[in-house]
Amino acid sequence: MRGHLFAATAMVAAALTVQAPSLKAVQPGEWAADRFARRTVELTYRFSVGRIPDGSKEIIAWVPVPPTNDQQRLERLRVLDNSPYTLLRDSEYGNQFIRFNLSGAGPTREGLAVTVSFLVTRKAQRVLPAGADEPSTPPAKLARFLAADRMVPTDGKIAAEAKRVASGATDPLAKARRIYDHIVDSMTYDKTGQGWGRGDAVFACDIRKGNCTDFHSLFIGECRALGIPSRFIMGLPLPEAKTTGKIPGYHCWAEFYVAAAGWVPVDASEAHKFPKKREALFGGLDENRIHFTTGRDIVLPLSKSGPVNFVISPHVEINGKLHDSVETDFSFRQVAGDASEMSYPEAVGSDGKEQLAQAGNGRRALHVRRRPPDSAPKID
Repeated sequence: MRGHLFAATAMVAAALTVQAPSLKAVQPGEWAADRFARRTVELTYRFSVGRIPDGSKEIIAWVPVPPTNDQQRLERLRVLDNSPYTLLRDSEYGNQFIRFNLSGAGPTREGLAVTVSFLVTRKAQRVLPAGADEPSTPPAKLARFLAADRMVPTDGKIAAEAKRVASGATDPLAKARRIYDHIVDSMTYDKTGQGWGRGDAVFACDIRKGNCTDFHSLFIGECRALGIPSRFIMGLPLPEAKTTGKIPGYHCWAEFYVAAAGWVPVDASEAHKFPKKREALFGGLDENRIHFTTGRDIVLPLSKSGPVNFVISPHVEINGKLHDSVETDFSFRQVAGDASEMSYPEAVGSDGKEQLAQAGNGRRALHVRRRPPDSAPKID
């Protein structure tokens, strides 16, 4: 992995900073003039932890927090019980997490249950044709999005297929489009059998089927193999024709970087399932999704169990070890209009300052001291 990252660094600007990405807030009114559709929803994220061993001394859970960025904004975060928590972010991607300390919660026979509410406004986006939106400044950590992940290699058969598919294309945008079309045409959305759903690019390359994680892992690996920075975005889908209900599972998509347009979104799995959306989903996305995390092999701040493949479900550790007896329930309720006139509390501690601390795993994390649930801050 270190060798891949060193090689990737050489493919971009020589001087890359290593600071955590900016989490600048989108202020009320900034979207007022744009033309894109949007929807505001209240997401309810509930999880329960079962089969807790007798005598467990430490029970910690991490829940991802939807970020505020150019496509969405987090209007409010509420923890709907008395579970103590801190707000953190990982240092590699800037993902935001609620870290619950459930050690003293006193589990019932059914286990421990926690409920979080997020109020989020999401808008559609269209990056292509280039120039439709302002191009992004090249990110400080562009090299990370050229390096391999544990399940997304950039050599071997991944590189060979990428070179074959993109043969004759001369610029990164055209190469990415060749890869996108090839994956949409040659893969099948199929969640039967074993091996799918892990975001294994080699599996997707060999078997040519899977879910959204498999489609986009192959896309990302092949783009990176051609020197095109690409990243994995994990979130939740919002049913188009409903205003309330359950969300049965996650959805992911990908973004690749070109200088003329910045980060360009693609959704190859949805394009495969809905052929009429094929053009729209290369360089654009609808408003029917909520972004939660970016990246793969995520090191959760203060975790003791190592990198996580990708994060959308809660991650639970008991006495420092991964605990997988966790059930999750997602639901949503659409809110009329958008919440652009809501207040934007700062992510601060009780002393009015951002709380920075050295995480136990040697990484820096943003800590926000717990506030009452009805006034819990969001991280900008």
